[in-house]
Amino acid sequence: MGLETADGDRVFLSTLPVGRGERRLALTVVLVSTAIFLTVVPFARFPFAPVLAFIPMYQSALAINDLITAVLLFGQFAFLRSRALLVLASGYLFTGVMAVSHMLTFPGLFSPTGLLGAGPQSTAWLYMFWHGGFPLFVIAYAWLKDPGRELRTRGRPQVAVLGSVGAMLVTVCAFTILATAGQDSLPAIMRGNQYTPAMITVVSSAWGLSLLALVILWWRRPHAVLDLWLMVAMSSWLFDIALAAVLNAGRFDVGFYAGRIYGLLAASFVLIVLLVENGKLYFALDRQNRSLEQTVRERTEQLLQSEKVATMGSLLAGVAHELNNPLAVVTGHAQLLRGTASDPVVGRRAQKIDEAARRCVRIVRNFLALARRRVPERGEVQLNQVVQEVVELLAYELKTGDVAVSLALAEDLPVLWADGHQLHQVLVNIVANAHQAMRHSGSPRRLTITTGRDRTGQQVRLAIADTGPGIPVEIRAKIFEPFFTTKPPGEGTGLGLSLCRGIVEEHGGTIGVESEPGEGTTFLIRLPVLPLPAVVAAPDAAEAPAPAGPKTILVVDDEPEIAAILVEALERDGYQTETAENGADALRRLERRGYDLVISDTKMPVMDGMELYRKLERHFPELQRRIIFVTGDVLDAEKQRFLESTGVPVLTKPFDLTEVRRVVRRRLVATARSSNGAMTAGAGGGRRADAPQERA
Repeated sequence: MGLETADGDRVFLSTLPVGRGERRLALTVVLVSTAIFLTVVPFARFPFAPVLAFIPMYQSALAINDLITAVLLFGQFAFLRSRALLVLASGYLFTGVMAVSHMLTFPGLFSPTGLLGAGPQSTAWLYMFWHGGFPLFVIAYAWLKDPGRELRTRGRPQVAVLGSVGAMLVTVCAFTILATAGQDSLPAIMRGNQYTPAMITVVSSAWGLSLLALVILWWRRPHAVLDLWLMVAMSSWLFDIALAAVLNAGRFDVGFYAGRIYGLLAASFVLIVLLVENGKLYFALDRQNRSLEQTVRERTEQLLQSEKVATMGSLLAGVAHELNNPLAVVTGHAQLLRGTASDPVVGRRAQKIDEAARRCVRIVRNFLALARRRVPERGEVQLNQVVQEVVELLAYELKTGDVAVSLALAEDLPVLWADGHQLHQVLVNIVANAHQAMRHSGSPRRLTITTGRDRTGQQVRLAIADTGPGIPVEIRAKIFEPFFTTKPPGEGTGLGLSLCRGIVEEHGGTIGVESEPGEGTTFLIRLPVLPLPAVVAAPDAAEAPAPAGPKTILVVDDEPEIAAILVEALERDGYQTETAENGADALRRLERRGYDLVISDTKMPVMDGMELYRKLERHFPELQRRIIFVTGDVLDAEKQRFLESTGVPVLTKPFDLTEVRRVVRRRLVATARSSNGAMTAGAGGGRRADAPQERA
């Protein structure tokens, strides 16, 4: 029975250090007891009416207190295995059983001379054995108690406890037999209800042992809480013996009664402290149980929210994937139409279709970013452009919520090397939170987004301020904690701002909040301006002139509309093209003739793009460096690992035709340089390993 510290160690009265408050309380108890003792001493010999009922009440209470104390100390021993505790518990068991034996032999209580064959000396000698024996147990406890090298029992503690109980019962029986059957061999210390001269010698020995026990307890330091209150108990024990057997005249005088009251107090101090400890323990257990139940509820809710987030992410990503192919068709035809339209009206309409389709593309990509279903990709990012895209994405919600948006974007912001989609996600979360907060506030509702750079030019600042109700001080420090939310159940996961902080810190930046109730909220984000990697600053290979001569490109896609868009765009640039509806069809065509480049979708029936690539490795290894993949499936982790392992260029649907032309040109230039290098190496007799094999 013990409390636990923060590091998980059990704390018992026998190990808990004494505090200043406990010392004061114990000293106060001793001083009050001493004052009462000194007040009673002059009246100790005054006779008082015999009250036989006092004896069984007092002895029963004493026995019950000592036995309960023994049980509690045995319980602590079971945890700590301390021999000192085992000895002290045995001492309290000894006093409890001795109190019962003393009561049964008390003359006139149950029989004229007492039970158990008692004689006129039996009760007095049992009192001496009792009050002289307990100090011996206390001395043994103090001597065995050594925090540096305390002796501990081995084996099962139950065996030690049962052995101690048996030993104490045998000891009490031996003393009882000696005081009853063997009383004639003991000096006479009682004459009726009065003491004989021999009583002084005997009782002085018991009193001296009690004083010695108190001194040794005080001397054996450091003191635990148990030691402190055991010293208080021994002080009352001394007062008990002094009043009941030294300073009084005999039975039933003031000293007789007052001494037994001190004896009851001596038996109660350690018990009271142990019971208080038990009360604290059960209070702590109840508090821990409540805390555990609350934690379980919170963890369960977090798990449910995590499942909801994962499900939402999969749903958004799945919807985005299904939209990729039709969006690729819309954007492709819009760009082709805009490039061929001779009527300005048609051209403007094509441009509007293209702009709307691009907005849909951005929304789809934002879905993927919100679902966190993409690997972080660093690149050149214009912060102002991210802000404008977010405002455009949420424009309808903000407008219908009567929120006026004000942008103060600095024109001299440096380019950031960051993940634009992640920064987009951060801004969407914060703006959406601001919008929701302002829904519950009156007019005016304003959202102000400001960008700028610090004086050193090493950081850019992004501030999002709203005129909402503000954030109370008591929860301001918690808003970035995972799963913390002030929204009603079902309306928020508590993950948004936590994810925002994680993204900003991954970029080496900081995010903070300034808010006062009733005065709105401002989120301030600082991002470092990092030098762009050298590869980014290098000139684009696509700007190099295209290889001379007509080039033939095989387009492999099971979506006829997408294949047709790619064919038309490539033929406008002078390339010759053919199409195949899947990987198997492409292999049959490759067996008939060679191609300078292969543009293949990754997900197709019969044979997909990955299997086609593996076939090329075995049958047409020279084409491994002449393939470009097109994919709209951004969810397949295995496919992502495959694409990364091949190093093949990848066009993501929906694609920009300008980007398609750039990637095709870059790939052709790279393969032409590789072919020229191989040709130079083969001039000394080597063979061109990467020359296309034309077949009739």
